Amino acid sequence: MNKNSILLIDPNFEPANSSNLNLLIKIGVDTFSYSIADEEKELIHAVYDEQECEDGVEKFKERLKTDAYLKLPYQSVKAAIYTPNLVFVPKALFDKQQIKLYTQFFVDTDLQNIYVQSSEQKEFVYIFGISSATDKLLTTNWENVTLLPYDAGLLENAPATDDSNVIIDFTVGSFQLLYFKGKQLNFAQNYQFDGIDELTYYFLLIISQLGIHTKQTSLKVCGIIHKGDDQWNLLAQHFNRIDFLVVPTPFDTNILDDMPAHYYTSLLALQQCG
Repeated sequence: MNKNSILLIDPNFEPANSSNLNLLIKIGVDTFSYSIADEEKELIHAVYDEQECEDGVEKFKERLKTDAYLKLPYQSVKAAIYTPNLVFVPKALFDKQQIKLYTQFFVDTDLQNIYVQSSEQKEFVYIFGISSATDKLLTTNWENVTLLPYDAGLLENAPATDDSNVIIDFTVGSFQLLYFKGKQLNFAQNYQFDGIDELTYYFLLIISQLGIHTKQTSLKVCGIIHKGDDQWNLLAQHFNRIDFLVVPTPFDTNILDDMPAHYYTSLLALQQCG
């Protein structure tokens, strides 16, 4: 472990039973995390999280060599990976014969590894691409891996109670922002920032460009943010309704009792993705 990582383990966890368990993986721009979940017993056995990585994929590659828990066989594996090559297509307009029509909007238009996932809760299809090296890294280690876009957990569990709402998932040095308007996804983007001044710049730019009426829009936050810190105070200056996003789960999360409940919202929410 290093000063930027944490590993929480259920003392009764038996690695020999891993073939009955689920592995959830999140690979961000600057973070890497995973969780081991027991669906039958509705129990979270382990959570590993590392912040401030220079490269999330490289950190994942490094952990694969040294982390014994990642070498275990699992019943199922779900991996959410950050990629700028992602588009959302309304299900009513999606044509599986026209994938190239959608991938022309990718940042990297020459990717060979293209994935299509239908959202279970929202009326759209995810189409995303990842590098051949990352694809090989995941599919070689786990034949049964399901690949998902980075923010799939949040999107599948986003509350739809307000006509307009924003969800922000923070790491130490980046944030993923989702904006819903008319209860439909209107915007999704990841930003890296260095300090509160840069965060303020991005935040005000987003509000301005999207025309977000902050006083009438609810805000849910999760990840590495605390009430009263610089990030929270910045957001509270603009939003009247701000709260932590904690997705209800039937799983026993006793190993997280000493941690803020919203820290691992987006990671644990992957359990509910298809």
